[in-house]
Amino acid sequence: MSTNTKEHIFRSFIIILSEKPFDKITVRDIVEKANINRNTFYYYYSDIYELLEELFSIEEKSMVDSHSKGFRWFISFSKIIETAYRNKKIIYNICASRSYEYLETYMFKSCNRVLTEYVMEIAEGKNIPDHTVDFIISFYEYAISGTLTNWYRTGMKEKPEEILQEFMYMFEGLVGTIDNIAKKNDNENTV
Repeated sequence: MSTNTKEHIFRSFIIILSEKPFDKITVRDIVEKANINRNTFYYYYSDIYELLEELFSIEEKSMVDSHSKGFRWFISFSKIIETAYRNKKIIYNICASRSYEYLETYMFKSCNRVLTEYVMEIAEGKNIPDHTVDFIISFYEYAISGTLTNWYRTGMKEKPEEILQEFMYMFEGLVGTIDNIAKKNDNENTV
């Protein structure tokens, strides 16, 4: 068995996912599309959920690999938003299924990774307790994930650049929040 077979199974799954909701996809659909037998499918994957997890794992790795110096958070969220927008049908079909929690888990993990790096970087050397940094990360993680969830579920009517512009405003507020907390803590320590 070759890795080409595994890739072929995965690509067949993606094609089917762009055509119908995840909950409606069966192993039979995939083996018919890939023109393989069930045993071949089960040689590579235990079930269709493993395919869905692989999809999000690939996207997360791509997001992490897209990091660069400077606006790492912006590049990462751009990648997430633009990929979702390019794959509207797939996102819609995941949202229309009972397995939506896989997408939510991916969003939370991705947001957490990006935000933790960003917040830790701008809070470094400032007088901010760890529990406050954790709270800020959590707050923005839920805000961004909720915004993306709403965008996904309402059909992604806004263009990616519009969503990213709104995120820019939010992140300006994040920097201001951290600076204000640090100033407040510095003033309390000098009194």
